[in-house]
Amino acid sequence: MVKVVTAYTVKTHLGRILRELRENDRFVIFRRNLPVGILLSIHDYVKEHPDQFQDVEDFIDTLLEESDPQFQRSLKKAARETKRGRYLSHTQVKLALANKKLR
Repeated sequence: MVKVVTAYTVKTHLGRILRELRENDRFVIFRRNLPVGILLSIHDYVKEHPDQFQDVEDFIDTLLEESDPQFQRSLKKAARETKRGRYLSHTQVKLALANKKLR
């Protein structure tokens, strides 16, 4: 069920709202009479994104990886290397892995 709440209500009644999220309720948050956000349970979010996550654990793992500073640095480094033309094609990676297995 979708419920409409104000940002102030979320702030003052967060515990109750989190319990209701567990019961599969959803909330549209309004601030100054404008919708500014939606709260839904983690299970609902994962169900709505089956192409991205297998289950809740997969979603949590993804969040932890993406919030890891070292992971973020490695992504930025990879993007710089790609822009410089320093990368392997899919075929090259497959060949390199096959050669490694043969050794």
